Amino acid sequence: MYQANNKNLTDEDFLDLVINSFKNFDEILHGWCTLIRAPDLSIKYTSPLYTKVFQRSESIDNFEFIETNPKHLKEQQGIDLNQVIKNRKKVRSFAISEFDGKLQPFSLEKSPIINPSTNNVVGIYCSYRTLSFISMQLQIIRSLEVFECDYTTDISKYKLTTREKEAIFLFLSGLSSKDIAFTLSKISGREISKSTVDSLFRDQLFLKFEVYNRDALFEKLLRLGFDRYVPSDLLPKVELPVSELIAY
Repeated sequence: MYQANNKNLTDEDFLDLVINSFKNFDEILHGWCTLIRAPDLSIKYTSPLYTKVFQRSESIDNFEFIETNPKHLKEQQGIDLNQVIKNRKKVRSFAISEFDGKLQPFSLEKSPIINPSTNNVVGIYCSYRTLSFISMQLQIIRSLEVFECDYTTDISKYKLTTREKEAIFLFLSGLSSKDIAFTLSKISGREISKSTVDSLFRDQLFLKFEVYNRDALFEKLLRLGFDRYVPSDLLPKVELPVSELIAY
């Protein structure tokens, strides 16, 4: 939640003060990927890095969100209006967009900007950071040195098909053949059976990775660092909600 100690400022003047402060920071710190929205969700400020990452120009609609479909757009707007503006909550999510010629996942944190003089929410501060890994669970396993990892292998030698890449990603996410089949059916828009997925593992992935069962395949994929890879077809340009990590 962004607040300041300036008193007796109108909401408009306070938002201008915040924006000018960020402009000053951007002259010194060039790695900030930030965005400020007004309460009506119009864009009031974007940092130079945001403009580069999301390829924004002055000709773009001032209410733009990350390129997405109408369903996701409505969800994004609802989160901003109801959770951040109305309920004054900080919201975290994944934002996925093209950067440096490839699809890149970002962590996105949205915070209400509150004018202390009026106690009104005058805007939303959005901060983006690139993600260095996806699975916390697998990173913990790796840190315990359960598996010896080799990141020098050129995975292109396995000549994986798009479907094989998707199956590997979902397999390392802990999904069963039934759940993988269901997910791939939704992605492709056509029915894919559990037996088809079983066959893909048995007749294709086991052979390519020279293993005889799924336990051995899981271990080899993790040793090769496949948990760091995400199939580009599974990274649409959307914004995805993120739940809080809970230690128990």
